[in-house]
Amino acid sequence: MRYRRGASAERELVKLLESKGFAVLRSAGSHKIDLVAGNGKEYLCIEVKSTRSRKLYLPIEDVEKLVEFAGRFGGRPVLAVKFVNVGWRFYGPNRLEHGEKSYKIDLETPFMTLDGLLGKQRTLEGVL
Repeated sequence: MRYRRGASAERELVKLLESKGFAVLRSAGSHKIDLVAGNGKEYLCIEVKSTRSRKLYLPIEDVEKLVEFAGRFGGRPVLAVKFVNVGWRFYGPNRLEHGEKSYKIDLETPFMTLDGLLGKQRTLEGVL
């Protein structure tokens, strides 16, 4: 069941990124990363997680693999978490706190929206 939910979340994120003008490659199975996305200007290396829980623990070595791959590839490492019944949240690995063995992400962890991640977040500057 977890594999299907994870694969479904990956496919959903592929469609979202494609709708924003990105070409996306999905790496099925357990590899270093789940998605590679690019639009000719920006490249993202994405690890996708989906959870029904209010918190998620990621092994430190998984995050290190993502950061290492992104560095070699020339992309930006991104953790994309779909909290079921809440929605998508995006995190830069360098902003996460970790313990001895894992990173913890919960609903209180500061995050970016997809538009914020892509630098398309609208602001009210100049409107008010």
